[in-house]
Amino acid sequence: MKSLIWLIGEVILVFLLLSLPGSNFSHAPNWMNAIHFDKLVHMGLFGSLALSFFVHFELSNSGFLKSIRAKALTLILCILYGIGMEYYQKYYVPSRAFEVADMLADAVGALLAVPFFLILRKKYFK
Repeated sequence: MKSLIWLIGEVILVFLLLSLPGSNFSHAPNWMNAIHFDKLVHMGLFGSLALSFFVHFELSNSGFLKSIRAKALTLILCILYGIGMEYYQKYYVPSRAFEVADMLADAVGALLAVPFFLILRKKYFK
C-alpha cells in the first residue's frame, strides 16, 4: 500500500512540476543552461517515475506485474506521459513550450530506470 501511495504521489509530483509557468525559470543561472539542467531534471523525474512503478510492481503479488511485459508497458506509459505533458505545456501552461528534447530526456530517464531497478531488485528483492 505504501508503494502505491508513493507511486500516486510521484505521478502528481511530475504533473505539478511540469505545470509550473516558464516564467518561474526565466532567471536561471547561466551554468544551469550550460549543462542543460532542465533536461537532467526531466530525466530524473521520469526515471524516478518509472522506478516507482517497477518497485510497486515488484512488491505486488501479481505475477504479471513482475513480468518483463509489464515493465515494457510501464516504459511505454512513462514515455507517452512525457509526450502528453509536452502537449499540455504547449497549450495550457503559460511561458512553456513544446520541446522534442524534453520528450527525449523523459524517455532516456525512464529507460535508465531499468538497469537501476535491476540492481535494486538483485540487492533488495531476492
